[in-house]
Amino acid sequence: MKGLILTYIISYSGMVAALRYPLIGLYVFVGLSVLRPQEIFMFAGDMPNLSLYVGAATFVGWVFRGFGTWGMGRARVVVWIFLSFVSLFVISAFFALNTAVAFKSVGDFAKLVFPFLAGITLIKGEKEWRPLLWTIVLCQGYVGFEQNLNYVRGFNSASAGFGGMDNNFFGLSLVTTLGPAIALTLVSKRWWSRVVAAAATALILHTTLLTFSRGAMLGLIAVGVVCFVMMPKRPKYLAALLVLVLVAARLTGPQLFARYGTAFASEEERDGSAESRIVLWMDCLKVIQKYPGLGVGPANWRVIASSYGWPEGKSAHSVWMETAAEVGIPGALALVMFFGSALVKLWPIARQFETGENRYEAAAAASVVLAIVGFAVSGQFVSAPGLEVPYFVTLVGIGLLKGKGSEQVAPTPQARNAAAKVTASPPMSFPPARPRPALFRR
Repeated sequence: MKGLILTYIISYSGMVAALRYPLIGLYVFVGLSVLRPQEIFMFAGDMPNLSLYVGAATFVGWVFRGFGTWGMGRARVVVWIFLSFVSLFVISAFFALNTAVAFKSVGDFAKLVFPFLAGITLIKGEKEWRPLLWTIVLCQGYVGFEQNLNYVRGFNSASAGFGGMDNNFFGLSLVTTLGPAIALTLVSKRWWSRVVAAAATALILHTTLLTFSRGAMLGLIAVGVVCFVMMPKRPKYLAALLVLVLVAARLTGPQLFARYGTAFASEEERDGSAESRIVLWMDCLKVIQKYPGLGVGPANWRVIASSYGWPEGKSAHSVWMETAAEVGIPGALALVMFFGSALVKLWPIARQFETGENRYEAAAAASVVLAIVGFAVSGQFVSAPGLEVPYFVTLVGIGLLKGKGSEQVAPTPQARNAAAKVTASPPMSFPPARPRPALFRR
């Protein structure tokens, strides 16, 4: 009951505050989208309007602020690609096989697009994106706490999904937030914040394993590999990564290990679920070949799935394949380039974890890189229409790039040597001025 009351207090306070400070409304909106209190507090009835009210108040506050600042700095390419994907998404809806279903999907996607646009125009630097990063991690950590509490009570609710998501969808959401949780654990300076971030990391990791999602497990492996490549090869960081791997191995019991082992099975040993995914992807390729430009329309794959022998409403079990079938090849490429361009631009910053001036910036960049890697790998095995978490984590990276300003070309060694010589040379001396003749004196 206390959590329910706190949710209402935060939500309605956020609505009021958002009218003057829309960023506060954005934080609350993101927190609700991750927390999904209508699932945690089911006894209180349906609460979907909380997010709607907070989002509306945030939009009004954003309008009052003149739609923020559109100077994107280093993030301008990433933002333009995102806008291109949104445009292709909407255009595809006009030519969809079932326009009613397509435009309903556009309406659902708009609930993500408008807060995202508000965020990229309102976040100017670290003091704005840091609370957003903590909001995502803490809310996902609390979700993990509730799932682990149910597990201790004898019921693995995570294997059935959460908040309208099935277990694979839920696992994808968890994998996307694991990287940010790890980064905050490593970079937090105060002991209590490090403990909180570490607890959130453990809860998210264990809940991911409890989903029994093989796609999520592959995403975890990818996150671990990239984390090892990116992090400084110092004993304390290697020890932290080793502890995380050992904890994951300890939490993976015989049942989980047998389940996840089928992800690497040969063609003869695959189970029906793994085999059906491959057949689904082949059918998506047929749709892509037939509708390469704009696809069949948003959310329309599930409409036509029955014509390929699947039950109506069957998902393609792949973000990338389903997007290409529904929005076309240009739309799918735009989505890949959106996340890919953010990763490429943030990678150099993430690699400066030890040498950079601001370790928090490097950790934030690393968290976004890890989130994108986890989402990209797990997303190949899960359909995730409207999953907000990857976009909001990427929003942190956009805010970081925006705060860095315009890209500058590093000076060449010759230019640096010339500048050093000029600095080191003594100041030039001039002969004293001669006195002016009396004729020219006043």
